[in-house]
Amino acid sequence: MCNLCKTDNADKKGSHIVPHFLLKRIENINGKTGRDYEIGYEIRKLRSKSYFGKSVLPERLEETYGEITDDDIDKNSHPLVVDNFLCSECEKRLAQIESKYSLTINTIQKTNYESGISNLEGITFWASIFWRMSVHGESGVKLSEEQNESLRVILDSFLPAENRELNEESVTNNELVKEVSYKIIRCHNAENDDAKWLLYHPEFHETFCLFIDEFVVALSLNGKFEEFETTDCFGINELILKAPTNNSTGNEIIQPFDRSIYIEYANRIIEKAKDVFVDGLEELLNKIYTQTGGIENKMPTHLKQEIMEEITSEEKKIGRKYSQKEIAKSIYKVMKKYDHLLRKQP
Repeated sequence: MCNLCKTDNADKKGSHIVPHFLLKRIENINGKTGRDYEIGYEIRKLRSKSYFGKSVLPERLEETYGEITDDDIDKNSHPLVVDNFLCSECEKRLAQIESKYSLTINTIQKTNYESGISNLEGITFWASIFWRMSVHGESGVKLSEEQNESLRVILDSFLPAENRELNEESVTNNELVKEVSYKIIRCHNAENDDAKWLLYHPEFHETFCLFIDEFVVALSLNGKFEEFETTDCFGINELILKAPTNNSTGNEIIQPFDRSIYIEYANRIIEKAKDVFVDGLEELLNKIYTQTGGIENKMPTHLKQEIMEEITSEEKKIGRKYSQKEIAKSIYKVMKKYDHLLRKQP
């Protein structure tokens, strides 16, 4: 059944968990604006998956991956484009609010400004992204069943049918919506070649926090943002706490910030991603070492360093080097040289 309305069959193919007009700003190559021009990377604890659009030219693919095989093409898929998640009608309902919100993207100023959309439309739009990413379950964060259901009810109750307008009066008077509020900050001078992110912050549980393109969005179901006083948000906690709160009345206000802040928190995200990846790799290497006859319960540092150097070799193409398959090859290549030293003495 459709995850949103829970009544119709989930017959829609190719649903975007995150709207394309935002995804293309994160992963499309050379400023392309159409679909199928993406090259993206999904980073997890012990693997990095890369994917590409079918319109990316062969020479660009070769630059990123080396030789592309039919098997690569067959297995290639976008992690945020899915089938049978929504019914066709709910897809259209979401498309309406996405289309309306997309018109606000080109409005940007250096001081607090109205984006051009009402807060209720903003709540509906951003709640739809948080909800889809959570229910889809492949973005590193899963909200509680109660939180997911609250967002679903809001969306299903108030997303208008195709070619209808949002009934703001009925939404405003809803007790559940009255409690919802959000803050949104945006880098006003980010450059095209700056690293762009889609990151659902995994350590926020009462207030949800999303880094997406040059935006940071904090959404609260109870109107409170105290979690930003105690949980690190890559160094921008105060910026978010001081941002204006958008609730169920009025128009959406966005607080801009400078590129220097963007670069600083982007670097912190990179370091966090490295730590997560390396921690997972160390756990794996220690396990492999002990299970293949290592005389200690931890792989020697020099051996780990050699494996890491092999994994990160400049000779390997960036689109493949951190995949599980290539990591396994690197580990095997190095450990094979030390096979005679790893065997335990009887």
